[in-house]
Amino acid sequence: MRSSENILKAVDALAERLPRDKITFAEIAKEANVHWTTVQRHFGGKAALKAYLLRHHLQPGADTKSKILISARRVFARHGYDGATLDLVAHDAGLTKGAVYWHFSSKSDLFLALCEQSLSKLMRELPKQAQQAAASPNPLEALQLLLESEFQSCEKESGERPLLFFEFVANSREPEVRHKLSEAFTALLLGTADVMKDLQRQGLVHERPDPHALSVVLHSLINGIVLMWLLAPDQVSFKTLSQQCSQILWHGIRPHNRID
Repeated sequence: MRSSENILKAVDALAERLPRDKITFAEIAKEANVHWTTVQRHFGGKAALKAYLLRHHLQPGADTKSKILISARRVFARHGYDGATLDLVAHDAGLTKGAVYWHFSSKSDLFLALCEQSLSKLMRELPKQAQQAAASPNPLEALQLLLESEFQSCEKESGERPLLFFEFVANSREPEVRHKLSEAFTALLLGTADVMKDLQRQGLVHERPDPHALSVVLHSLINGIVLMWLLAPDQVSFKTLSQQCSQILWHGIRPHNRID
């Protein structure tokens, strides 16, 4: 086999298992069993090597990245952070390991991306949901339906989403994860507090409760119930708890001009 063919075969092999920024002339030379200057002469420079990788290897678009994140959510929920690997994620997504590395440099990078995605999605949806419930002709019923919907999504996914959430929390001992979680949850709590302030300004909830305290109570209540369901599912009825919790929440925040 000619050295040029051997070099390209080596690049193809490396792209299957390494992120593109780790594919160097030296790595290619080692894989192809040639001198690194031979690889350099073949490509002519690092820019040409990068261009080759972009043309021929795994420049996945947004759909591929989404597929990786969906699979990663399953893998981390099933195996935990320690047991999850990029190989498992790639297998679940039906992709090569190189495809995963194209978007995420490491397992922790992928894990943190999942954390940010989950909390960002929650923050995007929360203002609209809270506004619709508080402005409803029957806020108590609307709040109950909102809680039921949130809890039922946990059941439909067999606990996958809450397991992933608590996996985030369990791994907060890692400095990088802890820092990212702190930033994400701070944004979530402050964002929820802003939603509560806006509802108070509109007169849709009582002006007396501290909005930040309401934010903490709301998320603590929901997450605590989900945790109890994960630990003792036979003892937790989401329908009953949705009804009870909505009454507790609404009677604590309803404006003074509402008697329902």
